[in-house]
Amino acid sequence: MTRILPTALVMGVIAGLLVAAYMNILNVPVMEWAIALEGCDIDRAGCAEQMAAAEDEAPLPLSFLTSLGGQRIGMTVGLAVVGILYAAVFTALYHLMRNATPGWNPWAWAAVAGLLGFWGVSMYTQIKFPLNPPGIGDEGTLLARQGFQFLFIAVSTISVCLVVYGIGLINRSSAGSGRWLRYAGIGIAYAVVALILAFAVPGVRDAAPAWLPPELTIMFRTFTAAGHLLLWMGIAFATIGYRYYRERNVHAYPQAGGAARATAG
Repeated sequence: MTRILPTALVMGVIAGLLVAAYMNILNVPVMEWAIALEGCDIDRAGCAEQMAAAEDEAPLPLSFLTSLGGQRIGMTVGLAVVGILYAAVFTALYHLMRNATPGWNPWAWAAVAGLLGFWGVSMYTQIKFPLNPPGIGDEGTLLARQGFQFLFIAVSTISVCLVVYGIGLINRSSAGSGRWLRYAGIGIAYAVVALILAFAVPGVRDAAPAWLPPELTIMFRTFTAAGHLLLWMGIAFATIGYRYYRERNVHAYPQAGGAARATAG
């Protein structure tokens, strides 16, 4: 279980492709619904009739399930790349968890590492920078939003890693009731850092246009957050499951070979 990075990277690509299928089924129709509504707001001539005709065939946003677009291919490639990045972060968190809690089993290390990665990289960032469907956001603030978001992700990820590393130091250096006080100190320190990060980094939020239904934004953000959770946990459990499968085969084949030789003799 010491060298899981190559396995995690491969599983990151596979998990990214599977989550891309999930997002293409659920979230891309919501995106295209937003694009259609934005087009109606820009050019209202004939749009109401087109939307009504689509509604007769299938209820919105389900009428966009059969449409094709570059966003589907782009999302698939993007999530495969994101899966590789998440796999690298998961590997670091997994090794930190293994060193911090040597008494746990690999499945527990993987589960906690995946959840910590989901929180530090994905969920906390989405709370600070809520994701919006297409059509929301000023192009003039795009670089500022992306720059602050990258800074937020970097600091948040490092903070989570330091928490796990600190727990490992406590477990190796202290015992008894004093250990719990140190755990509490680490928790308080992380909470302080998280709050400072939330208020210190500018959010750069753009107001939602009047044409955007609230339920569309809720659907988009919910499907996206669920997709990120599936990606993190898919990487975690697939990596450890495959490593277990390989280790069992490595130990099984020599025994099988020895038994075969004994039978032949």
